[in-house]
Amino acid sequence: MSWEYKDVKLKGIAVDVLSDEWIEEDVINKAPVEIYKIAKRKGGFTLFMKSPTEDLEWYFSKGLTEIKLKQGKTGKYLHIEHEDGIYWVDMQINKEVYEFLKEFIQEQE
Repeated sequence: MSWEYKDVKLKGIAVDVLSDEWIEEDVINKAPVEIYKIAKRKGGFTLFMKSPTEDLEWYFSKGLTEIKLKQGKTGKYLHIEHEDGIYWVDMQINKEVYEFLKEFIQEQE
């Protein structure tokens, strides 16, 4: 299995929730992160992130991940969510990262 790596410096917000029956008050570990590397392989990718308290490696697989390009107040960003909704990342996007992850991104209509 061959991996491709991209070093980046992007800001984002990472969230994981207490349970799969979460409500807004159950959100835990909502933290600002810096995404410093993205690795992709056939069928998925990994985000390497630094949060204020720890380093994180979150794995996402095609078919088990929803990744959408969204528009916010400050511009476009990626919303990357595990299919069960237990964790997600909203992160800055640039053309280089968009091209790198293009095969996983579903355009919002």
